[in-house]
Amino acid sequence: MTQPLTLSTGAAQMDTLNSLLGIEDGSSLAALRDQRPEATRHTEGSYQALFSDTTATALSPSERFATALFVATLHAEPALIAHYRTRLDATAGASDAPIADILRGPDAVGLPTRLRAMLAHADLLVIRPAAATPADLAALTAAGLSDPEIVTLSQLIAFVSFQVRVLVGLRLLRGDDDARNANVPAIGPLAAPATGFTQDVLSWAPWIAPFEAADATDEQRAVLPGQRIDSPYFRLLALDPPVLGERTATDMGIFYTHGGLPRADRELAATAASRLNGCIYCASVHSRRASELSKRTEDVQRLLDEGINATLDERWRAIVDLAAALSVTPPAATQTHLSRLRTLGLTDLEILDVMQSAAFFAWANRLMLTLGEPVRQA
Repeated sequence: MTQPLTLSTGAAQMDTLNSLLGIEDGSSLAALRDQRPEATRHTEGSYQALFSDTTATALSPSERFATALFVATLHAEPALIAHYRTRLDATAGASDAPIADILRGPDAVGLPTRLRAMLAHADLLVIRPAAATPADLAALTAAGLSDPEIVTLSQLIAFVSFQVRVLVGLRLLRGDDDARNANVPAIGPLAAPATGFTQDVLSWAPWIAPFEAADATDEQRAVLPGQRIDSPYFRLLALDPPVLGERTATDMGIFYTHGGLPRADRELAATAASRLNGCIYCASVHSRRASELSKRTEDVQRLLDEGINATLDERWRAIVDLAAALSVTPPAATQTHLSRLRTLGLTDLEILDVMQSAAFFAWANRLMLTLGEPVRQA
């Protein structure tokens, strides 16, 4: 059965983000991450599940690293560009010429048809996920990807989108200069709807048929506890069980931990990210939770109706502004966003919770928006 990958917390050399940022054991930032051990451990576990040598679906290592490199390039994130280029360079058959084509994207003539389709899908998910249609998945099928490979590809693109934002957030918490963030123009999200957001309960219809619950393997059942096995969304993601297991554990580590930011405010950050990205389904779920926990249904509805610039009190305004600044592509969060929250009395742990809550919905929204669609219940 699939079990979430476990890594010792506090071991900076075993964690990709710590390594990229040079975060050493015993540093204040390492100590801060150690206060969210599940989120830290399973963020790395998700990376390992997607990029290890024992992956669950047939996407090749070179395809995985090429796609991740292109996603990092779309986000203009130098540390991850260098990281994934190094990983791609180390895979069999890689050379400077195809890497140059990968950096140019899906229109580069030197790429195989299958990889061009994958990079085109990455461009869609990163920049305009709300514009996705079933035809985009059909294009991947026509290029030779199986349904499990499409799920893995979608998870990979969405995960790197999350990874970028966690890296940016940690860099800001360390106190790094924010000039790069402020000077890079946003290229997404595009095509996000402005209306249709609701706190009503919605259903979700997949564009790829998931397996039937009765047909689940033991490995799939292990990552579909309780009522999740009844969800077509989670059964679809369970076509790659190790990645789903780590993703679920990351989610739980961000949203269900004690101390730090109140849960209502974490749900507010998730709602803001979902509103900006145009994910009507995710916005419905998390706005409803924000309302239930905060008892501020009218404020939450105003955010849905008017968008991220809706009138809110000073604390919620600052949380929404940081969540929104992290959610654009490339992320535009700056030290100014953190200073506002600190002035309002938020600790660095609470700010980390805001950041990781918003960042996770760079992952969740991109899956919900591009693997299916919301359906209003009768």
